[in-house]
Amino acid sequence: MPDPAFDPDTLCAFGPAQCVVISGEDARAFAQAQFSCDVRALQPSHWQWGAWLDPRGRVQALLHLADAGDGRLIALLRGGDAETVGNDLRRYVLRARVRVEPLLDRFVAIGPPLPLHELRSRDDAVGFGHGGRSLWLGSRQSPCDNERHQAFRLAEIRAGWPRLPPGSEGQFLPPALGLEHLGAVAFDKGCYPGQEIAARLHYRGGHKARLAHLTCPLPMNAGDRLALTNGTAWILEAVQVPGAFHALGVLDETSASEYKYLDDVIRVIARFDP
Repeated sequence: MPDPAFDPDTLCAFGPAQCVVISGEDARAFAQAQFSCDVRALQPSHWQWGAWLDPRGRVQALLHLADAGDGRLIALLRGGDAETVGNDLRRYVLRARVRVEPLLDRFVAIGPPLPLHELRSRDDAVGFGHGGRSLWLGSRQSPCDNERHQAFRLAEIRAGWPRLPPGSEGQFLPPALGLEHLGAVAFDKGCYPGQEIAARLHYRGGHKARLAHLTCPLPMNAGDRLALTNGTAWILEAVQVPGAFHALGVLDETSASEYKYLDDVIRVIARFDP
């Protein structure tokens, strides 16, 4: 819905957006057959978590899927390249009446609080409500101060909202990224790529990795793989605050035990289980 109180000058743009737009008569049916979330539950002018899995059940794309209210679905990627994802998705269009195209020349920007999962629009800007914060797509690259950007990233880490670092596409299974805790995977909607693997892990368990919020006095960076005495941690996102680094990471089964400290340096603040 349009937001008359929206002021584009209050946005804090911090980089190019990676978005794919799905449109046409069969847009919803196509998304329902490809993504792990239940698109039937997505209301107009709202968004939901979703993922695109490969046949092995591994996450190729992590996304916010939004119903723009005009027949389009907007997939805002959390990592990866929109042109690559769009090209890969188009291979599955076949006879469906659907268009899959990257949304070009857009930037992501931090905005004011918006209710969680609501979608707002003003001019050519679209806002994704994150509760106490929002993320906007727009054509304006307004300046963004580092302190505000760091606070936004820290809030996402604390909430257990992962991003895929470059090169990690196809590396993680749904439980490793906390997809159940995000509501990004459905088990009663029928077939989609990787559905059998995702369901098996859900009902039978046995997966060796899980998502966790970590903190450490030493530097941690997105994409790092840390070999620890009692396990391994893959860092998805990290931010520096005074005196420490906070990160969202994937811990293997050993390091995801009840230990609160890893190597007496890295502390486990929270785990994001189903």
